[in-house]
Amino acid sequence: MAIFYSYFELMASLFILLMSFYIFSRYHDDKAARFYARLSLVGFFAAIFEYSMRIAFTLEIARGINRISIIFLSFMLAMFVQFAMIFTRRYSWLSNRITYIILYLPAIIVSSLFLFTNLMYSYYEIRDIGIVSQPSPLYWIFTIYSLAYVLLACYLFVSCARRVCHHPIIQKQSEIIAMGAMLSLLLASITDQIIPLIYGTRIFPPTVVFSVALMGLFVFIAMRKYNLFTVSPGFAAETIIETMPDSLMITDLEGRVLSLNKEAQKFFHVPKEQIIGKPICKLFKDVNKYNQLFCEVAEKNMEIQRFEAELIDPQGEKIPSIINANKIRDSFGITIGVVYVIRDVRG
Repeated sequence: MAIFYSYFELMASLFILLMSFYIFSRYHDDKAARFYARLSLVGFFAAIFEYSMRIAFTLEIARGINRISIIFLSFMLAMFVQFAMIFTRRYSWLSNRITYIILYLPAIIVSSLFLFTNLMYSYYEIRDIGIVSQPSPLYWIFTIYSLAYVLLACYLFVSCARRVCHHPIIQKQSEIIAMGAMLSLLLASITDQIIPLIYGTRIFPPTVVFSVALMGLFVFIAMRKYNLFTVSPGFAAETIIETMPDSLMITDLEGRVLSLNKEAQKFFHVPKEQIIGKPICKLFKDVNKYNQLFCEVAEKNMEIQRFEAELIDPQGEKIPSIINANKIRDSFGITIGVVYVIRDVRG
């Protein structure tokens, strides 16, 4: 079985990558989910380089690869604490630049010790499972660093989540993630760090890859069992838009219809395919009315409420309407379109 050990590490690494892709593609509207996807990606790089060290052609190549792996692992621990802050709504900490200095400066220092010195490992050797490294006494620095960061994250999940996030589901999710982090920490620190440092040799095979995968597995359990990341702002907004009693239409700055809800389809008595991509001005009986409305919204930066206009559906029926309109901006504050909320006032 020892000959297949590196392949198990490869499968665990690919599991971490799949977790990152799955969470990002499914819950990309949620800030915590997006950050966890990046965290998982960093964890994947740490794991895949650890696997690459195991199958390296020479001990010197293995030493170089291991330097890269440990850098990703160091920053993954710092990112895990930041993820805990995001998940437990510690916005006052996240808005302070000093938090990031305190969080990532130790990761930079520890990474530098691995990258620019040979003080952290005593030697590398070839075993039946592949190439492994033996930590030197100075490796206690990384052991204390990893223990401190994971315990801080667990504290945030268990304690801060209960004080800041009072929703029972979020509290349960936090407990599951904290449990996974603790088990991962115990597995990696005991077998990969403490025992090799005490006995001066590796008694157990390296487990860092499986520890990272185990943490991802607990996040997956929290996600599937308690719908972690499911209620994202985008999901909520889409639900509200589709169930609102008024017609909603979104256009670009050239006036072409980009999107509309189900109520708008009923309002104009046609499927959305006949409206999307068409100029919204064609739905106004008086084009000058549309030009006035667009000018006030897009050029004068006004939020328009109860603008009276007579619309015409594609079948030629006239619909007296009240329109609310406002600009849509992207994350950089640049105007990218206009949203119209339309109400039929025929009674």
